Amino acid sequence: MRQMITAGLLMAAFAVSAISQDWYHEREARFQGEQWKTHIFEHVRTDLDHVWSAVRASDKERERLNKTKEELTKMQVDWNQGRFDNGILNDAIDSIRKSSNDQRLAPRDREVLADDLVRLKDYQDHHNRWPH
Repeated sequence: MRQMITAGLLMAAFAVSAISQDWYHEREARFQGEQWKTHIFEHVRTDLDHVWSAVRASDKERERLNKTKEELTKMQVDWNQGRFDNGILNDAIDSIRKSSNDQRLAPRDREVLADDLVRLKDYQDHHNRWPH
């Protein structure tokens, strides 16, 4: 009986790991080519949802992340309408930077957020040249 429980737990852990690996591969596919640029804020928001779904964040952290996701949504809407708000983008970048430095996250998830920061900074510096 004990062996069956152990085997079941190992299989469940393997399944969770495989699903997680699929997400990372899917993310890599989303960021291939240049098409991702038109949906940068949606993609970063998706990354935040994924990274923090695996970790128990404090209430304060959850509030900050929810605000960041709202900012990213507003940035996407604004961009789709040809507007740019550097202040909101700075707030989102600062928030994601804090998350990317959170040691509770797995190293791979911190790398995802660090990559998102690079992409957001690139947008910030060159948004006039990005495709709409």
